[in-house]
Amino acid sequence: MKPLISLFVFAMLSTLAYAKAAGNYVQYSNFDPSQMTRFQNVTKLACLAADNIVEIRINALHNKKASSYVAVFNIIRQGRATEEANNLLNSRLNAFVNAVKALGIPPGNVHVDMVNFLPKYEIDATKKLFSKKTYTEVPKDSEIQKNVHIRYADPTLLDKVAGAAAVQEIFNLVRVDYFDASSSETYEDLRWRSFDYLAKIKSDFRSAGIALDSTYVIAAENTWGAFPGNRYESYQAHSTQAFEPINKSATVTTLDKPISRFYTSTRQVLCTTSVNHA
Repeated sequence: MKPLISLFVFAMLSTLAYAKAAGNYVQYSNFDPSQMTRFQNVTKLACLAADNIVEIRINALHNKKASSYVAVFNIIRQGRATEEANNLLNSRLNAFVNAVKALGIPPGNVHVDMVNFLPKYEIDATKKLFSKKTYTEVPKDSEIQKNVHIRYADPTLLDKVAGAAAVQEIFNLVRVDYFDASSSETYEDLRWRSFDYLAKIKSDFRSAGIALDSTYVIAAENTWGAFPGNRYESYQAHSTQAFEPINKSATVTTLDKPISRFYTSTRQVLCTTSVNHA
């Protein structure tokens, strides 16, 4: 009777870094090297599958440059009257848009949209003779808010655009969106590269005397993308003195601690192909 062979193969390509260093993120965050997210879903050991199945998983990753970007800046201004608030905002907004166009960004790539136009209220307290004090909401001023969407192809322009915004006291960069004009071609390339690598693995099995001939083959594919916006992590790097020795009646004033952010190395899989041989 011919023996049955059940084998599970997991292939992963990685880059080894021999220089070892750690920064403040490791020191001042709840960092546990044994629980690093990038390795949580990676099977460490090859396991034998049941029912005489050989499962081969191929993870293909393509780190692609975006074809264009859209930066969104938010502007808020307040004024005693609606016209005053609108004029205050438009004076800074128009100067910012003109500066952006001077950087070589076409007028058609700059879009301004209205977010809200709201009245602001305050509480007015009045006291009449022989009556209780009453509190009434009265109009205080108006608030207007707009967003500026700027589309550009050269990523180095963002620093100049942000500088032009700072000159006009616009400091709220809401987000930066990334666009890929040829994502279908990228997924197609990943698919065929996965198939080519699968053919090589099957050839290596045959060379080792393990035949992967099967009556049927089951294949599954999953494709998805990861963007830089959700690749940032944050921490606070500071050492605070314990307050226990201080007199309990004393008032302790703390300072706002800056939040540091950094971009983590890519660990997402864009294309996964699984093939089962039974």
